[in-house]
Amino acid sequence: MYKYYIFFLLLSLSGTSFAQRLHAIYEYMPSPMATFKEQVYYDGTVKIAVRDSLPKRNEDINKDIDGEVAPTFSMTVGSGKSYNKVVIQQNNVAQQLETRSIDGINYLVNDQFPSLVWNINYTDVDTLGKYVCHKATAPYRGTTLVAYYTNDIPVPVGPSKFGGLPGLIVMLYNESANPNYWYLKEVNYPYAGNIPINDTYIYALPKLTLEEFVKKNDRITEERMRILYSKIPVVEGVNVEGKKVRGSVEQVYEWEHQ
Repeated sequence: MYKYYIFFLLLSLSGTSFAQRLHAIYEYMPSPMATFKEQVYYDGTVKIAVRDSLPKRNEDINKDIDGEVAPTFSMTVGSGKSYNKVVIQQNNVAQQLETRSIDGINYLVNDQFPSLVWNINYTDVDTLGKYVCHKATAPYRGTTLVAYYTNDIPVPVGPSKFGGLPGLIVMLYNESANPNYWYLKEVNYPYAGNIPINDTYIYALPKLTLEEFVKKNDRITEERMRILYSKIPVVEGVNVEGKKVRGSVEQVYEWEHQ
């Protein structure tokens, strides 16, 4: 199932005319302390997002602030324990594949991705960089996504798992105490370059559903927190309890409502 899914997605990408292709570069900030480069490729049918496994260097961030484009990092997937997160999506298909890692072990995760129902009934118009952008919001796994998209590039994609708006997403974040941010830094449209995906490596990864992966990761995290709290000295009248707080844009998954 996974093998043929990836095969047909990549075949679609390789056979599409250059006029339909887009390549966008985003900066992804899961916290004020870390910035990652994320590259998005789209052919009109399939989107592939590739996020660097290591944060950008401070000097690269400073170059971006000065208006210069930082050097492109290598994005070859399959170089040992360190890897790049890859998301593969097809239009109008309630399924996606992504690579995720636990304790240095990489997995290919099948996500039955929920449809994003965007509210675009906003009058907000902002200029972000050189793009005139419109606001949109959507509920998503326990949070609210806020996106600003541009009609100047009428391509319905954005960073990571997100898209489906009338134009390219220029900025996106989730409403949370610790929001995740994506900012568009560069776009090539149309795009005539290659897509750095090692499908042989991706297919060889151990397979999990998203629910299996999240539960496995939560068990490991909860055990580590239990050990940590067991080492905290007991103070009379003070209870120390662990509370599940996810740092990702996903806060609550579908099966956790059941």
